[in-house]
Amino acid sequence: MDITRSGSQLSGKGPAEHFTGNVRIDPLFEAPDPASAQHLPSYIERPSDAASIFAIWPGTGVPPGSEKWTWHEQTMQVPMFGSTAPTTMVRNVVIPTVTIFKPAAGTANGTSLIVAPGGAFRFLMMDAEGYDIARWLTQLGVTAFVLRYRVAHMPENDADMLAFMQNLLNILPHQSRTEEAPPVGDEAAEAARTWAEEDGRQAIRFVRQHAKEWGLDPNRIGIAGFSAGGGIVMGTVMQHDAQSKPDFAAGIYPGYTTATPVPADAPPLFVAIADDDMLVAPISAARLYEAWHKAGKPVELHIFARGYHGFGMKKQNLPTDSWIDLFKNWLAAQDYLSPAGGG
Repeated sequence: MDITRSGSQLSGKGPAEHFTGNVRIDPLFEAPDPASAQHLPSYIERPSDAASIFAIWPGTGVPPGSEKWTWHEQTMQVPMFGSTAPTTMVRNVVIPTVTIFKPAAGTANGTSLIVAPGGAFRFLMMDAEGYDIARWLTQLGVTAFVLRYRVAHMPENDADMLAFMQNLLNILPHQSRTEEAPPVGDEAAEAARTWAEEDGRQAIRFVRQHAKEWGLDPNRIGIAGFSAGGGIVMGTVMQHDAQSKPDFAAGIYPGYTTATPVPADAPPLFVAIADDDMLVAPISAARLYEAWHKAGKPVELHIFARGYHGFGMKKQNLPTDSWIDLFKNWLAAQDYLSPAGGG
């Protein structure tokens, strides 16, 4: 996560208003027809190839408990360690959203997957842990929803945020080779985890609520996440109601809190991590496998010799490069790549 320099794509407008031409638009909108995209504040970035973007909470889109937040979502383009290409980082999310990527016409199979990027519950790494996997999923006929969930309040000045990022590895807990438990963050990160997990559950509810109108199978809704996003995955798996239960789940170097007790309705689980990961204990991933296996639930685990933390969809010429192909095989084995109802 060493960042060398940054740029900015900020609108400079506060959370109370944004503008389109000379017309003032109040983002405290009433929920529109769910079949059409909501008119979200202009500072919420949307990739040009995304089909749409929706706030997942009703009414204003601001979740309960966040109504008094005075900041707003910000996007930075930042080159990351090991690459000269810029990558998209989002921070200070107030209105959780899902950005939708759809398969080409006639290729959708009815399966959908919510993707939760990582970022230590402080920011979201949107490309290698979000948009890139979403685009890959659409090639398999899967409709992808990239989740922007609430995170801890970060510096609102780009330069201050850059300084924070450069010091982040000194802040994050490092885990020894023999550690078996998943990492525990500081007070701010753990508070943000609570909001993030609830946003994960709400995202599943939202997709399931609108599945039929989007041509999706309400019983083929999965969730996958990276690092902190993997913590969201396991939060939804461990605690959910009927509407927020994922039908399948994938934790990629997941920073979860507990693996037990495994719910009686636990979904099939896919887990991948690198053995040289120093931020999430590899053995903690093995403990997830052990808990699912002992509970008699479907589970697949891959621990790669090398790949470090945060590999996502990056190609590093390391063993972790193959995880995505193994994930495809797992999705096929679970029958989530065949047409819905086709067997």
